[in-house]
Amino acid sequence: MRRAWRWLLGGLLALAAIAGVAAWGAWSLLRAAPGEWSHPLQWGPWRIEASVPTLLRMATHPLVLRRLEGRTLATPFGPVHWEAGDAANRWRMRCAPCRVRLPELGRDPVVLAQVRIDAHRLAQDQWQGELMLGDEAHAVRGRWKAVFDARGAELRVQLDDTPLDHAYRLFADAIPEVGRARIEGRLRLSAQLRLPQRELAVQPQIEGFRVEGLGTEALLDARPACGPVPAQGFGVWLPRAVIAAEDQRFFEHPGYDLREMNAAWSLNQRQRDATRGGSTLSQQLAKLLYAGDGRDHVRKLRELLYAVELDRTLGKARVLQLYLAIAPWGEGRCGAAAASRHYLHKRVDKLTPTEAAWLASLLRAPDREWGRFEQSGEVDVERVGWVIAHLRPMNAERRQALVDALPQWSPRP
Repeated sequence: MRRAWRWLLGGLLALAAIAGVAAWGAWSLLRAAPGEWSHPLQWGPWRIEASVPTLLRMATHPLVLRRLEGRTLATPFGPVHWEAGDAANRWRMRCAPCRVRLPELGRDPVVLAQVRIDAHRLAQDQWQGELMLGDEAHAVRGRWKAVFDARGAELRVQLDDTPLDHAYRLFADAIPEVGRARIEGRLRLSAQLRLPQRELAVQPQIEGFRVEGLGTEALLDARPACGPVPAQGFGVWLPRAVIAAEDQRFFEHPGYDLREMNAAWSLNQRQRDATRGGSTLSQQLAKLLYAGDGRDHVRKLRELLYAVELDRTLGKARVLQLYLAIAPWGEGRCGAAAASRHYLHKRVDKLTPTEAAWLASLLRAPDREWGRFEQSGEVDVERVGWVIAHLRPMNAERRQALVDALPQWSPRP
């Protein structure tokens, strides 16, 4: 009996030793080399910087993929069903519903009813395939390619030429206007994601964007909520200063400025605390009247729909007039006329170029900018000077003279 117990105990110790050696070997195999793309892993009291390329190679090994065939996995993106494709080294993933979180698009996740990804292994560290977003009848389709090595990974996505109506149908459950609006135009999009830097570059192209059916033509004769437009109008300089401060290509774009939106995306990618928005005056008016202040992709997509229709139904002059009539200017003031009386104690049509530029400079964050002036008693010379530098039409000598005089200027008499 004693001998049996000794054999049993010895066997258990041997198994434990083998398991320990195997675990140590696996743990060592996962350990990232100096400079390698890594991610922290913890197992009980043990913690290492694991090699992400090694983890990816293990997860995409044919033996592992075969074990996953026919299974539905719970993932941070939603339930993912995994199945074999119609040829060797081809696989299909289907996520329904699928949730993707992108900080650049707000706190709420982007929710899609279905995402289907077909994958084909080209080499150990290279994959490519096709993707489909949404239902078959109105799908947004494209192609993708992923490559990874010791330093990181690069994912490229190219969406096919797509009707804008199909792109908006992806969010039909969250955007009620999709059900009643007639949306025309085409979308093409390319994107590139670099990891671990999390650098996402997006290049959309839009052609023929036109929207009907939202009823914005009712604003042609509407009375602004802040009161009537002043009989004398908004003068010469404030409209020009607002365009200089908020939307310098106002008379050139169709309600949205794709170039400015791309520039804003790029800046916000490079500087995580940057707040460049890329919204036109038409989009800002759409936000004030229809879309609200939410900071998510749904609000931006609704805002874009209304902006395109507003530009078409109202025209540039009426869009600018309505924006000046209802824009919030801080201190509870609504509209340019009220802001001019409150801050500068004069009629809006009597403003000088410098006064107009200063008032327009507040629009970025009215309460914050006014509070800063109240505390310091000093004008934000850099911001106001930037607005003056973009005032048109005005010759360069006069603009420079106004900028040079800013340090001595104050909105208070």
